[in-house]
Amino acid sequence: MFASIRRHQKWLWLVIIVLVIISFVIYFDPTYSSRSNRGSSAGRSGDFGYINDRPLSREELVEAHQEVRLRFRLAAGRWPEEDEFGRQQFNDDGQVHQRLILLEKVKELNLQVTDEAVADWIANVFRDRDQGKFRLEMYQQFIQRILAPARYTEADFQRFVRHEVGLQHLIALGSVSGSFVPPREAEAVFRKENEQMTAQAILFPASNYLASVTINDAALEQFYTNNMARYRTPERVQVSYVRYEATNFLAEADQQLAQLTNLTALLQTEYQRQGPDFFKDKDGKVLSQEAAIEQMKQKERTNLALTAAARKATEFAQQLFDLYEKQTNQTDNLEKLAAALGIQSAVTEPFSRSDGPKDLKVLDAFTEVAFALTSEQPMASEPLPGEDAVFVIALKKRIASEVQSFAAVRDKVVEDYRRREALQAAHLEGQRLHAALTNGLVQGKTFEAVCAEAKAVPIKLPSFALSTRSLPELEGRVDLSLLKDLATSLAPGKTSDFIPTRDGGVILHLLSKQPVEEARVKTELPAFLARLREERQREAFSEWFRKEAEIARLTGIPPFKKSGAADSN
Repeated sequence: MFASIRRHQKWLWLVIIVLVIISFVIYFDPTYSSRSNRGSSAGRSGDFGYINDRPLSREELVEAHQEVRLRFRLAAGRWPEEDEFGRQQFNDDGQVHQRLILLEKVKELNLQVTDEAVADWIANVFRDRDQGKFRLEMYQQFIQRILAPARYTEADFQRFVRHEVGLQHLIALGSVSGSFVPPREAEAVFRKENEQMTAQAILFPASNYLASVTINDAALEQFYTNNMARYRTPERVQVSYVRYEATNFLAEADQQLAQLTNLTALLQTEYQRQGPDFFKDKDGKVLSQEAAIEQMKQKERTNLALTAAARKATEFAQQLFDLYEKQTNQTDNLEKLAAALGIQSAVTEPFSRSDGPKDLKVLDAFTEVAFALTSEQPMASEPLPGEDAVFVIALKKRIASEVQSFAAVRDKVVEDYRRREALQAAHLEGQRLHAALTNGLVQGKTFEAVCAEAKAVPIKLPSFALSTRSLPELEGRVDLSLLKDLATSLAPGKTSDFIPTRDGGVILHLLSKQPVEEARVKTELPAFLARLREERQREAFSEWFRKEAEIARLTGIPPFKKSGAADSN
């Protein structure tokens, strides 16, 4: 049962090391565990998919994977595995596929990249921000302190740069049609987006009608019967776990940091490379250099502690594998082993896919792995990193989805029923007022007069345009995009239909439309034209790439970490 996992057990345990490192201390990436054998397998192809009916080699996949990770590192200042944001945003296989398609197109078009262009790219990235000059020592430290621990060579980096410059040429070609935006067209768009509109709105929030809803048991039970699916509990699981907290390994992390005699210099180099604006506190305020360096040091300290915790978790997990191979169907193997080793274990409360376990600072992967566990494979194949600890988990119990009884969910049914009735009342009131407005305006009455007769209070909105990003007065009350759509569809003096919304509804009465001031057109149009061309170029390239991706016939490429690139050993 565990034979498949056993074959890859070593790298599965070591995958936890992706918790490290800020950029310059020891880094281990299991997908390159067989990198030293790359040359012997570079000629192999056919097992790694095809592009335009040409077989891809393992070498091409490994290099593409390297390069998309490196691109993320240069853009974000950290490796994608370093934090939750990176893990969520970095789509490994998807970006590898995109890069393969683009690089194939560069070859097809025979776009040549000179050594001078590569040198210029490097000089621009590793320049002194104040003097604007290339800093050789910064480049060398990047190669030695950031790339080397991640098993990249300088040749790997220069190949990446050559490809990046080639892709820049390709993007310029693919987006060229978007650059042809005539100034007259840009001016028309600018005037349209900045035309000032004034309006009055009548809102019908459902919350205003909650108090008038009458509750009776017969109606509640009928509502429950008609909406039973709403009261079905989702499938849930319970898992047993042991937790290795980072705080227990801070002393070990401090010892490792103490061995780095040039730690301060490395941190200062990283600070200069990223720039002062990169480092901010939890409120988004830019940190001083001293505070930024301390922030990096504390992050590194935590990551090293988590790495040490991962090593201990790996030891426990290896023993747990042995126990499961002997006692396959036991649901308490984890607790037994933990008790025998004097380690505290625990069992989560049942949790769903959407909520995850309570009171544990875990990442999304924890829930995903927990729901993938089965009686045939009850143990997670690797320790799972959290925000402040590393976990080893095993399946304890699965709880099937079921419909809760009316008695069990009566309070929820009452709440839902009141909300439904209040929303319907809001819609009826909005439709009634719209009918009154339609009749009254035909009779020559003013919008204000009809509202006064119906005891409706319109809200005078501040002036807004299509380019307006927010109206604080209406924040959380009505969607600004809806108001824009309604206003642009109306002529001054006209009133919209009643528009139902999730929270009630709205009627909009347009008062006026005023053209943008000519002085503003002259001042802001040049920058607007440049932004519009950039936007059109992005759109043109996206459309070009979409068509190229359809033509490219990229097929049969396995997920990177499950391919021979990851487990050729």
